[in-house]
Amino acid sequence: MGIDMTTSNTIAVDVGVDETIAEILRGRADSYRMFSRLFLKPLSEEDIDVFASMNLIDRSVELGGEGLLADGFNDMGRGLRKRNTGTRQSLATDFTMCFDGIETVDELVAVPYASIFLGEEALFYQEPRHEIYRLFMTEGIKLSGTVRLPEDHISFELEFLAILSERILAAYSKGDLAEADRNLKLSREFIQNHILTWIDMLIERANKILKTRFYLGVLKAVRGYLELDLEVIAALLEGESDERIAD
Repeated sequence: MGIDMTTSNTIAVDVGVDETIAEILRGRADSYRMFSRLFLKPLSEEDIDVFASMNLIDRSVELGGEGLLADGFNDMGRGLRKRNTGTRQSLATDFTMCFDGIETVDELVAVPYASIFLGEEALFYQEPRHEIYRLFMTEGIKLSGTVRLPEDHISFELEFLAILSERILAAYSKGDLAEADRNLKLSREFIQNHILTWIDMLIERANKILKTRFYLGVLKAVRGYLELDLEVIAALLEGESDERIAD
């Protein structure tokens, strides 16, 4: 379900890394790609089948049934529980009306671009997009030639975090704690400075447009996951610090 973003870095096979950490990092990459796909375009029937098979209600229970991530998974799961022949069209309409900017709130759209919420004017290709573009170039990442959307779309930002998770795993695999540390800190700073700075505004506006329980749940889940991931990053960085002290 990932987006076609190319990177100049080669991702190594994970050997010699603690399996628990490897599982966490693979899970981070998979989760960010899942959320990335959800914001990119309407779901196909195949996509809907995949999400329906994820047992999201059970995942919510495993999380204790409390908090944004658990609430979001519960809403997503229940939103697909009684799917029928009209489910795909209903979800597609909800997505298009909201994330493609067809419907507005007080004449404002809820399209998921940082520039729309952080730029001096609510327009595409403002400074927030230029910042993301420069960062992607620095990290050797670019959108494929077929992509015609600005880099500050939330789907590309979430995909970037998935790529960083894979790089962290590759660095651990090679015993390169300095590179793992750099990518962990970059992930933390990216979440704090390039996503949390505007996602709440997107959520607030989108909540007034969306009609389906599924997409309302997506907003809760991605917001909750970002908060959880900051805790995961902090724990990994603390583990690295402990390992350096032990050495």
